[in-house]
Amino acid sequence: MSDYAKAVDFAIKDGLPSGNSAKIVRGTEIDNEFNAIETHMATKANSISPTFSGTVTLSGTLTGGTVDGGTYTGA
Repeated sequence: MSDYAKAVDFAIKDGLPSGNSAKIVRGTEIDNEFNAIETHMATKANSISPTFSGTVTLSGTLTGGTVDGGTYTGA
């Protein structure tokens, strides 16, 4: 899985003086940002009816629900 991390702080560009070349938003910056978002989304499980493979590790408290066709009742 990949966590999304913003590559460019576009808001900071607003505070730069007019004429500063760093104030310009470049297509490559936007492209890199969208590629990072695409990778992030492609490597996350769907929030509705997720499908997992391999070993799944859970943390927290499971208070009920269906596990492998059975019912988990808690300990």
